[in-house]
Amino acid sequence: MISSKKQTTKKKIAAEAGISPDFFSHILWGRRRCPVAVAIRLENVTGIDRDIWISKHPKEIRNIVEEYIYTE
Repeated sequence: MISSKKQTTKKKIAAEAGISPDFFSHILWGRRRCPVAVAIRLENVTGIDRDIWISKHPKEIRNIVEEYIYTE
């Protein structure tokens, strides 16, 4: 059985990108669109392409972030 290890947290991603955890949550749940400047910072922190942060459906973004956070 392979267990998942926590690599980082959403709170740490937000802090490293210079945004509040609440704002990050709003992006992830589709309550706020991700501004281009923030998308660039999130790309720098996570390696997740800025176009994903801007144009994907929030559910897709959440799935990608979950994959980033957890590694096998």
